[in-house]
Amino acid sequence: MWLDRLVEWQAQGIPCAIVTIIDAQGFTPRKTGAKMVVTEDGRSAGSVGGGTSEQQCIELAAKAIAHRTCLMQRFVSPVEGGEWMAEDRPLGACGGTMTVFIEPIVPEPELVIFGAGHIGQCLARLCAVMEMSYRVYDDRPGILIPDRFPGAGALVCAPFDRISENIELTAMSYCVIMTYGHDHDEVVLEQLLPCKEIPYIGMVGSPNKARVLIENIRGRGGEIDERLYCPVGLSIGRNQPQEIALSILTEVVLLCRGGNLSHLRRDWTST
Repeated sequence: MWLDRLVEWQAQGIPCAIVTIIDAQGFTPRKTGAKMVVTEDGRSAGSVGGGTSEQQCIELAAKAIAHRTCLMQRFVSPVEGGEWMAEDRPLGACGGTMTVFIEPIVPEPELVIFGAGHIGQCLARLCAVMEMSYRVYDDRPGILIPDRFPGAGALVCAPFDRISENIELTAMSYCVIMTYGHDHDEVVLEQLLPCKEIPYIGMVGSPNKARVLIENIRGRGGEIDERLYCPVGLSIGRNQPQEIALSILTEVVLLCRGGNLSHLRRDWTST
């Protein structure tokens, strides 16, 4: 059951972690090799014994996913049938000991580019250089061609007002809107906002443009949340398509890798 759920969550782009009992001594509810899979929000399948130790494993799995690092934890039960507790130091006689290994399974992010124009093409080439997966969605077959988008995971030629019918988006889909018209941008934005699993929605345009689109969407009952980045990208003194593309991809990498805007440089003048 845990393996089926792992496959399902991976297909949906949901980060999760595999918890495995790698050592079990004495009285333990499950033996070496037992597994469970856990998402960051606490959903689970399979079991490593239930009770307090399993709940602690679920909490540790969330930490492993958040920090993208493997964890190992030893649990002890002082008496047979007693409550399991996390313990990092050896104990004397006890009911049992159990050690678990927690391995995060975090899908790599992808960029989904809505609009195959000049900026979209520059952004696609940067994705290829960075070896970041990307897909492109546009309704113009004449420019949506493989030569312009090297290594694209998919080129989806379909109407902008029928996104859900033509492309599947996941929790790892970082979406950027840069179509050839404000009307199309608004149509795409209005469809993406209800997809709460999408972590990021960037949109090219000025604050004035954004304000008009947002007012239109709100007027129809839509809700805007913190996932919307518009104007999209970091402020790097951009103005050319390739510079705008760089500022967008830098913003996406910063967000999905947990970076920050500080410089790495040190002050060498005082040393």
